[in-house]
Amino acid sequence: MFSARTLLLVLASAAGATAADDHADRQVTLKKGDRIIFFGDSLTSLAGQEAPKEHVMKGYVRIVREKLQETHKDLNLEVDWVATGGHTVPDLIKRVDKDVIAKKPTIVVIQIGCNDARRLPKETFKSSLEELIDKLKKENIQVIQCSLTSVGEKHDGTNKDDPKLDEFAEIERQIAKAKDVPLNDLRKAFLTHWKKNNPENLGKGILTYDGNHFNQKGMDFVAEQMLKKFK
Repeated sequence: MFSARTLLLVLASAAGATAADDHADRQVTLKKGDRIIFFGDSLTSLAGQEAPKEHVMKGYVRIVREKLQETHKDLNLEVDWVATGGHTVPDLIKRVDKDVIAKKPTIVVIQIGCNDARRLPKETFKSSLEELIDKLKKENIQVIQCSLTSVGEKHDGTNKDDPKLDEFAEIERQIAKAKDVPLNDLRKAFLTHWKKNNPENLGKGILTYDGNHFNQKGMDFVAEQMLKKFK
């Protein structure tokens, strides 16, 4: 038998999971003249550069751009990226006014976290991400928050940085809920994919070429997840 306290904790946990799922299910309705910017670190930078050439033929930014312009021909959509390898959320805050807000986007997709999880205290990550989202929302920019992806593709939690990555991904989920913005739960999508498509539990070569940076299959997969956020 559950005690009253245990039952309350179970119910609260279930309610929190439902709320997080609600934000993961939310989509953004595109409108005429929307300008979308993907904002992040090397994962976004390489997607825009379509590099390294031995692993990537078409980055997820271009895949998303071409698909949205095909499916929403009458909206005159623009899709771009702003990103630098090695950046963390505090770095994004330093450049957001000049490099993002100045371009007058209507939608910003934040994909960040792998560097932060390995370098920053979780309190700094949380407060910085909240500040970044607040700055964008103050400019009436629709934010979509992504959870981080991977540093190692083993699906059983044995990659070296998995504990930190999972902790920081959960912070991103909770911030999306608290700030009431759509969540693109890439971490969850990656884990689900690995469990189905990585039977040998390899550390790389499934969606990445080095455990972190996307190969072409990874670019295709991330583009698919990004496109699900728009209607």
